[in-house]
Amino acid sequence: MERPDSRDKSTTDAVSVIGNGITIIGEVQCTTDLQVEGRVNGDIRCATLFLNVGGVIAGTIHADRVRVSGTVEGNIEAGDLAIEPTARVTGDILYSRLKVATGGIMEGSLKRRPTDDKAVTPEPAALKLVEPETPPAAPVTQPRRVYVD
Repeated sequence: MERPDSRDKSTTDAVSVIGNGITIIGEVQCTTDLQVEGRVNGDIRCATLFLNVGGVIAGTIHADRVRVSGTVEGNIEAGDLAIEPTARVTGDILYSRLKVATGGIMEGSLKRRPTDDKAVTPEPAALKLVEPETPPAAPVTQPRRVYVD
């Protein structure tokens, strides 16, 4: 029988954590998911970012998925972005999909980007004016009367 601590760690989903009380000054690049409970003064690049309540990021965030429950003082570029009720974002946001919960605060501009090249809506074709067709002359008939007793 295999002991739980002898399992291959690469097969499990790893989450790197910047804990409460920790301050990082500089750029953070993470190949796994990242959870921030402390403070980061610099840009962050990762697959998925979880910014917990009390966490602060002063810099630009680049990630596929971002969930903000803390404070961001900088721009966000994300595929899927969730702004939770305790979140405060000051900066420009570029996103593919956005969810904002009641109470979440955003100050800055929002710009949606297409999720992929196929999602781009083609430009509509130019309108073409056509002459109205004249309907063939229909025989004039009197309406039929029906009496009900």
